[in-house]
Amino acid sequence: VLVVKGNKAHAEAIREECRMFLEDDLSLTLNMDKTHITHVNDGFIFLGHRVVRKRGPNGTMRPVTSIPREKAKNFAASLAKELSSNHSANRIDMVDRLNRRLAGWANFYQHTDFTAITYRKIDGIVFWRFSHWISRKYRASIKSMMRKHFLRPTEKQAKTWKFFGPNGRGVFCVTSLRRLVTSRKMTFRWRLPESNPYLPREEVRNTVTSRYRDVAMALSHA
Repeated sequence: VLVVKGNKAHAEAIREECRMFLEDDLSLTLNMDKTHITHVNDGFIFLGHRVVRKRGPNGTMRPVTSIPREKAKNFAASLAKELSSNHSANRIDMVDRLNRRLAGWANFYQHTDFTAITYRKIDGIVFWRFSHWISRKYRASIKSMMRKHFLRPTEKQAKTWKFFGPNGRGVFCVTSLRRLVTSRKMTFRWRLPESNPYLPREEVRNTVTSRYRDVAMALSHA
């Protein structure tokens, strides 16, 4: 991703320079169909994150990241598919398997802004899909299953599905279905090591070290 402080013509000129460098020096072909030029206010998707410039609460423009709708939709669909069959699976193992996927997804987006609405939607889908899965597994109504197993993991936590019993390996466990809305949010910290382990030690690294504040200011004034 190249952030250009200028107009579209400047961006096109820089893209052409990159194309020539890749083709002449590295013998690589730049895919012009996939190398898009867009305004930062319209945003772009990179490494599973949507980056866009928006007006903050104090009135200034600032860059933020969010979860792309297609990513959230596909993730929710994959969880729903997993809960649409396999009713013979151990309930503890199923909850643990869902928790691992939910935890991995939350860790990937822990530095992302505006996750609450997306997380609540996915939590709702997982809750009701699991409700149907567990009721069908035991051939009981959702209401009766909730009376037994819809509990608070601890005194101050919100209710969720909680189970006691042996897992598929016969080990007694206590497990609760994870809720994405309870996932931690981390503040982004800029990290740029001065040494590159993939370069020879005698080679000098020709880079410009920046800080997150500098990048944010550049985007806010673009």
